[in-house]
Amino acid sequence: MTQHVVVLGAGMVGSAIAADMAREGFRVTVVESGAEAARRAGALQGVSVLQADLSAPEAVTKAVAGADLVLGALPSSLGLQTLRTVLSARKTYVDVSFMAEDAWELDPVARNLGVCAVVDCGVAPGVSNLLCGLSVEMLDACERLEIYVGGLPAERRWPFQYKAGFAPADVLEEYVRPARMVEHSRLVVKEALSEPELIDFPPVGTLEAFNTDGLRSLAYTLKVPHMKEKTLRYPGHIELMRVMRHAGYFSKEPITVGGATVRPLDVTSHLLFPKWTFEEEEADVTVMRVLAEGTRDGRRMRHTWDLLDRYDPVTKLRSMPRTTGYAATCMAVLLLRGAFREPGVHPPELLARVPGLVDAFLAEYARRGLKVTHRTAGLPQG
Repeated sequence: MTQHVVVLGAGMVGSAIAADMAREGFRVTVVESGAEAARRAGALQGVSVLQADLSAPEAVTKAVAGADLVLGALPSSLGLQTLRTVLSARKTYVDVSFMAEDAWELDPVARNLGVCAVVDCGVAPGVSNLLCGLSVEMLDACERLEIYVGGLPAERRWPFQYKAGFAPADVLEEYVRPARMVEHSRLVVKEALSEPELIDFPPVGTLEAFNTDGLRSLAYTLKVPHMKEKTLRYPGHIELMRVMRHAGYFSKEPITVGGATVRPLDVTSHLLFPKWTFEEEEADVTVMRVLAEGTRDGRRMRHTWDLLDRYDPVTKLRSMPRTTGYAATCMAVLLLRGAFREPGVHPPELLARVPGLVDAFLAEYARRGLKVTHRTAGLPQG
């Protein structure tokens, strides 16, 4: 019997997930709240659509009842609530939500229910976590992990020099959520958008990296003395966002203007998001680099993992939804094959301890045209 997969959310990432799982031969149902997104999902080959209010736990419970596996592609604001609901329904779950809460706090719940959930399973966090976990396994002692990642329009355009490859609200969340880092084996919290630096990424060019809260579970699961994650943008975008944040445009505190009460963030979103929306067939690019330094057999080594992906004019799928969504589908395929089913809420890096799982994942990723390159180099001793 064909296995049934339910995808929660039919945005850019959710649609990419649904289409890929259908191509892999699974029976796919997409559940979506919005009428227009549901209509677009209904046009995907091999995909059926159920329109339901995904902010209502009872609706989610009903929607996933017949699923062999559930994939989550919902906004961060619904992430934890949906995870709890899917676990309660005793369904295997793979989720890409950039939720503010620490999803692994529900690990005891999942273990008690005998349910397996893999969270933060996009490109970053997600693939980046797998590569960090694998690097730690490859080294006798890992001293430093650094992650650099960004989704960008292929063409820079004034004034923002940016467009959102996933939910714009979650992009703004990156710009305000405090960033957790590890320095000298201690957890430190830094302001989002802080410590900008210029880095060359051929053939894309010079990009600007800044602190974001992308380490997430890595800050707690891996015993590495120095770890940081930075997001990449074209130079100039970050200073503009810092000015807007400083002026209060991202605030959630209501203000009264002309007798009306509004949240500045809502006004900013209303004005900004249309300008951050990609045009039809507009190209994008995803850049990611993971650096790991440590020792192996007494020698200091550096492992470098790179991913560079661009808009696919054949499928007309943009890179960020594909690199994010296919990370979730590759993991889902492995779980459905039985490669890993241990109960609990699992950050991806912990799965690197399963022999052969990361290699199998990267093979699935490459089969979808997403090739991660790896190189090693010796470092000076001392």
